[in-house]
Amino acid sequence: MELGYRVIRPSDVGLIPLQFVQISLWRTADWGAAEGEEAVQQALEMAALCRRRGIRTVFHPLEYPLTNEYAGETMGVLRRLAAAADLGIILHDEGGVSGQRLSKDLAKEYEANVREIAGLCPVSIENAFNSGDAEWFWNRFVVSGPDSISITLDIGHLESAGIDSASFVRELPEDYLSRIRFVHLHHKAEERYGVMDHWPLVSGCRELKAMHMLLARKKDLWVILELDAGNERGMRQSIDLVRQLPS
Repeated sequence: MELGYRVIRPSDVGLIPLQFVQISLWRTADWGAAEGEEAVQQALEMAALCRRRGIRTVFHPLEYPLTNEYAGETMGVLRRLAAAADLGIILHDEGGVSGQRLSKDLAKEYEANVREIAGLCPVSIENAFNSGDAEWFWNRFVVSGPDSISITLDIGHLESAGIDSASFVRELPEDYLSRIRFVHLHHKAEERYGVMDHWPLVSGCRELKAMHMLLARKKDLWVILELDAGNERGMRQSIDLVRQLPS
C-alpha cells in the first residue's frame, strides 16, 4: 500500500510528509478553489513541482463530464493532463437524469472518450455518480476494457450512498477487485457546512474496517486520504489510523 493525500492548492504540496498526492481540479468552483483554465494551469504547475520533489502524482479532474455538451471541453483538458501525467487520471462515473444509467448513445460516447485518454495515460474510474450501481458501471467500462483502465474505489462514497462499505468489500467479486488501483478514503459523519463525507477518519469507523478487509484481499493499492490538507490534526490522525491497520 502506498498512502497519499489530496492537494488542491500549490501550498498543499509538501504540507504532509507523504510521497504520493492526488492533484484535484474543478471545472467550476464557487467555494474559493481555482476553476477552469486557472485550475488546469495550477494542476500542471503542481505536477511539475511534485516531480522535482520526487512526489508521485495522479490527476483528478472534477465536474468534467465525458458526455453531452461539455465533452469537447473535457477532452481538451484531459489530453493536456495526460501529457503531464505520472500515475494517470482518475475520472468519475456518469449517468443520466434522476440517477439513471447512461443511455446507449451516451455510453458509447463515454467509452470512446475514456479509451482515447487511456491510450495516452492510465485511467481509473471512481464510483461517484451512483455507488449503488458501481458494479454495473465497472463491468461495462472497466472489466471489458484494456488494462490501462482501472477502478478507483471510493469507500466514503459507498457510506454516503447508504452502503455498508465493509460488506461491499468483503463480497466484491474478483473481477472487480483485481482491477482496483486507487482507493479514496474519508469518513462519512454528520452534515457540516453542507458536507457529509470527506471528514477525517475516526477510530473504529466502518471506512477503516472496509480498508482493512480490502488490504487483506489486495496489497498493491494507492490509497488517497481525500481530506482537507490544511486540517493538519485531522490528516495526521487519519494517517496514523491507516498505518495502524494490520498489513
